[in-house]
Amino acid sequence: MSKKYRAEQTVAISGWECGTEIEINMVITFTVHPGSKATEIDPAEEPAVEVDKVRFFDGTDEIQLPWSIEDRMTSRSEFKNWLMGEAADQHEMAFADAADHKREMMREAYDG
Repeated sequence: MSKKYRAEQTVAISGWECGTEIEINMVITFTVHPGSKATEIDPAEEPAVEVDKVRFFDGTDEIQLPWSIEDRMTSRSEFKNWLMGEAADQHEMAFADAADHKREMMREAYDG
């Protein structure tokens, strides 16, 4: 089953000659498709990531950048690998949080 995630990253834009640098926040919503095992008629599919939306912010102000900049950033395999890592981290955190919640509920039931 595919699952949706959200990730954030700071992006630096700098002027080569003037030395000026600004930082903006990039917010990405994306979907991870888990892939599938091989069957008799279909080959195996590796997990894949699909970028749903990319937004850029300067503080609280949303900035519209040309689609070509977004595409150049999000189409690279390094970017997709980063998103897969973010999804794995978020999945682990959710699993740990659920286990902590279950332990707390059991502790409260035992104490009560």
